[in-house]
Amino acid sequence: MENVIEPSPENLLLELKKKAKEELVTDEAAFEELVDDLLAEKIEWGELDDNEDNIALREDLVQRWEEVEEYMRRKEVSNP
Repeated sequence: MENVIEPSPENLLLELKKKAKEELVTDEAAFEELVDDLLAEKIEWGELDDNEDNIALREDLVQRWEEVEEYMRRKEVSNP
């Protein structure tokens, strides 16, 4: 097995914030789908190992929806 330097949860969250804003994500269900898509992409590209640790990572990211939602609100105010 290769040694994979996995992206940090904070870097993944930043990427999710940007994607959520670009894709106009408006609810938690759509955000969950975005999280799933991003994690699948990272696994496919070899940036994440496909293992059970991803379950906890996914849950951590999904639970941060309100933070992402607030980020998008602030960006709307500062970038009308």
